[in-house]
Amino acid sequence: MWVTPGLHPVLTCRRAAAHPAAGVLGGTMKILVTSARLPHALGVIRALGEAGHEVYASDTFRLSPGLHSTHVREHFVTASPTFETRTFVGQIADTVKSRNIDLVLPAFEEVFYLSRHLGDLATPEKYFCAPLEALHQLHDKAHFSEMVTGLGLPVGRTITATSEDELRAAVDEFPEYFGRAVFSRGGVALLTNTGPLAGTVSVDECSPTPENPWIVQEFVHGEDLCSYSVVHHGKIAGHCTYRHPLTIEHAGGIVFESIDEPKTLEFTRRIVEHLGYHGSISIDWMRLDDGGLHVVECNPRPTAGIFTMESEPFAKAVTDPDLDDPYIAAPGNQQQIDVAILRDMFREPADIPEDLKRLMSGTKDVYSQKGDRWPGLYVLLAYSHVFAFRHRMHVGKHKHSDLMEAQFFDISWDGGEID
Repeated sequence: MWVTPGLHPVLTCRRAAAHPAAGVLGGTMKILVTSARLPHALGVIRALGEAGHEVYASDTFRLSPGLHSTHVREHFVTASPTFETRTFVGQIADTVKSRNIDLVLPAFEEVFYLSRHLGDLATPEKYFCAPLEALHQLHDKAHFSEMVTGLGLPVGRTITATSEDELRAAVDEFPEYFGRAVFSRGGVALLTNTGPLAGTVSVDECSPTPENPWIVQEFVHGEDLCSYSVVHHGKIAGHCTYRHPLTIEHAGGIVFESIDEPKTLEFTRRIVEHLGYHGSISIDWMRLDDGGLHVVECNPRPTAGIFTMESEPFAKAVTDPDLDDPYIAAPGNQQQIDVAILRDMFREPADIPEDLKRLMSGTKDVYSQKGDRWPGLYVLLAYSHVFAFRHRMHVGKHKHSDLMEAQFFDISWDGGEID
């Protein structure tokens, strides 16, 4: 049992609900999913559990929604990968050994800390992640843009700024621009002069440095798309493309719908083959009005695409892949975050009719589903973790970016040296 300082000890053992045998590798696998607070981590947990695997989960605080899914056999509270890296890595390794875990599937940026220490682990082959160098190249938006340009993939013109003066010069290069830190995520701190987020962040609020630069790109108009892929040593085993029919504060998606866009598969395949990549990879795209597709950025981890994938073929892509015939999610699958839609109703009264329509649509809620209701309660209780962060950071305003930062602060990586 491990506990983050300031939290009460918790080690809950729970038998998952009965499911048919998975039928892969002669039966079920024991799989540990980390950073279980995140909605997509819960999606991974459910999919693996529904496919018959024995799922374990971990996070840094006891109210994490995914820890309390009925599909979790046993859960653990660990140290923070960001602030107590070696302790965290050791705890995960101890769990792998003591519970005979077959596979560790990182759900967020703890993947960087685990990857950094793969060489120190007794069973590195059990960790579903790539070498740190490959993860860094994907996560660093400047390096990623340079790499995909070299592969001949379409990407907006990009300028890297390592100081405020360079950032001011960069934005002057574009009539319409879009900028963010090279290590950023979740719609936090977006610098743009175009669209609904124009002016929400000023250049004066940005602090690019040589260690943590910013990139500025030409603003490309079109529809935001995302993809999520399961990859084994450079070969795609499972893939989905999805869009956000509804977002909150014009940033994070709260409704997810799979679509048919073959070019995301083609372009992702070129990237993962180039790197020999192994693990989860998610990419943001912009589909232009003329049907063209631009690469935007990459997250080398799972994302909300899991909500558009069926449990059995997703689990097979993870545990027993058919690399000659990868699973491609069918278009039209939807899930949504009901609590976020309710929050949007309070923040934007003009959206109430559309939000009510969404809530009454019968679309599955990400957190609370038949036979697995507890995460729907714990997503509300977990706000205590958010409020504690806000208090620590003296945050007064309730912005989407603050909530996102509070979700990630102790499991993120911003390019610094890893102990």
